[in-house]
Amino acid sequence: MSDRPATRLFASIRRRMRDAAPVTGIRNRVRRGATALLGANWREGIGRNGVAYGYTCPDGEKYPYQWFWDSLMHALTWAEVDPVRAATEVRSLIAAQTPDGFIGHTIFWDAPVRLARAAFYNVRARRDLTTATIQPPFIGWVWAEIAERLHDEAFVAEGLRAIPRYHVWIERNRVDDTGLAWVILPDETGCDASPVFDQPLGWKAHGGPGFAVLVNEARRRGFSFARTREAGGFNVACPLVNTSWALGHIGLDAMGHPGARDRAREITMAMVDHLWDDEAGIFRTGAPDGSLLPCDVWQGIAPIALPDLPPEVSRRLMDDWILDPQRFRPPHPVPSVSVSDPSFMRGDGRFVPQYWRGPSWPFTPPFVVPGLLRMGRHDEAAMLVEAIEERLNAHGFREYTDPFDGTGMGARAFSCQAVVLALRAWLANPPIPARVPPVTFSPSHTP
Repeated sequence: MSDRPATRLFASIRRRMRDAAPVTGIRNRVRRGATALLGANWREGIGRNGVAYGYTCPDGEKYPYQWFWDSLMHALTWAEVDPVRAATEVRSLIAAQTPDGFIGHTIFWDAPVRLARAAFYNVRARRDLTTATIQPPFIGWVWAEIAERLHDEAFVAEGLRAIPRYHVWIERNRVDDTGLAWVILPDETGCDASPVFDQPLGWKAHGGPGFAVLVNEARRRGFSFARTREAGGFNVACPLVNTSWALGHIGLDAMGHPGARDRAREITMAMVDHLWDDEAGIFRTGAPDGSLLPCDVWQGIAPIALPDLPPEVSRRLMDDWILDPQRFRPPHPVPSVSVSDPSFMRGDGRFVPQYWRGPSWPFTPPFVVPGLLRMGRHDEAAMLVEAIEERLNAHGFREYTDPFDGTGMGARAFSCQAVVLALRAWLANPPIPARVPPVTFSPSHTP
């Protein structure tokens, strides 16, 4: 028994030596490829509003604009490669902030949205600079990660002026008496055609014949949550969006914003109260009537990144879902739908692609890896990162991939995949959410 602490110590030392060793082989090739792709997809100039911008487009042909959560993934990556460019990326997001604090989920810096896409984009008019809807709002977390690497007080001050205003906009325009933030279109979650939306949307689901109708309904209502709910339109509480919002507050707290840590705990507890399916052991998407939409999608495991989850909730998410090969740990993780869910499919399945119905995307691991690290599952985190590196080395930087054989699909030079560089760096230097100490819970919040 007496040699166990020493054994653990030596294992920890070996692990840290492995993580700190010079990059070679697959890891080195992936790093070179990711860095080159980031540089190739970088765009900068003076926008239509006269403001300077600089951002990484996800793909030069398919996705030329600046998308909110894509930019946050790029910024996490740039933070490990070039923190100055990471700062430019997120500064460009707040450069499009409106006076009331809103930041749109897509910014059209140098030209209006393409005419062929205007009917499907959440704009009030085609020449708008941004869409009128949000995406997962974890900019506060990303800003804080960059601030730790940049060591620039002016950058911190910029974030503390802009991001709290953005959070206030969400509080005023998207939060009801549950304390949760609600979305009014599926692409506000980033997971446009996720099968979790099939039930509430029916023929208006993304990729279906009625999606343009859904967008036009939202446009007629001024993209207002209050008017949408009053009219009985689509609105749901997504665990990914609320996880992102809580992470944004945790980042603000790391930069010294008063009250942010308390609000992160409140959002987490609201998720436990309203979105946790205790029977299944996973978070669900919530409907306005208080019901939970029964689909095992990755949005339901995203809260593992939150340090304030009750320990039993964290354990069940991790052991019963995230690390289960029959659910979210196939050979090429992390799938967008549990491989055991009836709605799971390996590809996009249709002439008009329906995204987020099974394949693995680069947006999922940055939520899972912090959870693994905060729970002491370093070896599992390392294996996940290594699996991603091996897939990128073999199949390239495709938009999304088959979770069983790694076959790439969608865009061919998708720079969000470069976020693997951040994941690799986190194994040696964990991100902020993995370092924040947990809180003490009352019995009512221990499922």
